[in-house]
Amino acid sequence: MKNLILAVSLLSVMCAAACAGAQAKARAMPFKSYSMDNKYFTCSIPAAWTLERDKDKDAEYKIYEIQLLAPKADKAPTSIFVSYYAKDNEDFFGYEDFVKRNSKNVAGETRNSREVFDPPKNVTLVGRKAVELTRERMVYLHPETKSDESVQLKEKLYVLPAREGFYVLHFSAAKAAFLENAAVFEKIAKSFQGKP
Repeated sequence: MKNLILAVSLLSVMCAAACAGAQAKARAMPFKSYSMDNKYFTCSIPAAWTLERDKDKDAEYKIYEIQLLAPKADKAPTSIFVSYYAKDNEDFFGYEDFVKRNSKNVAGETRNSREVFDPPKNVTLVGRKAVELTRERMVYLHPETKSDESVQLKEKLYVLPAREGFYVLHFSAAKAAFLENAAVFEKIAKSFQGKP
């Protein structure tokens, strides 16, 4: 029993040290301001990460978003999406629909051998009501081929309702890289400002 307590204590100390290291790395990383067209949202983004945006797709689907890609990726990219879903977007009827459809798989399951969806959690983010979603899922790296090479992704999402639509902040990384980049995502989330 003493060995078990010692092992759990040691694991807790190691996790705390890893978190502290990731937070220090995020604090030291240079960030810059970003402002989406039409003042849909602003946030700070890491200067060394690649920013991608498709303005034509934004206008067509009425989902205004940026994708941030970490400079170093293993098998799967580490990415953060910051998105504004206009009230008349092409994909979801509102933030409740988004939460419902993203808190379980297409079969309605929240847990199986390849996926785990934690229950949605009501939180406050930058003084606003939000829903936090977390999930882990195995994805194939080359679905267009016969390869069965896969990676376990860990994801965290914040969904924030607004008067004229809703916002989603979505962080995705290989499970092994999640903790290393989580502080970057949280720094972006804490700097986020959207329309009421």
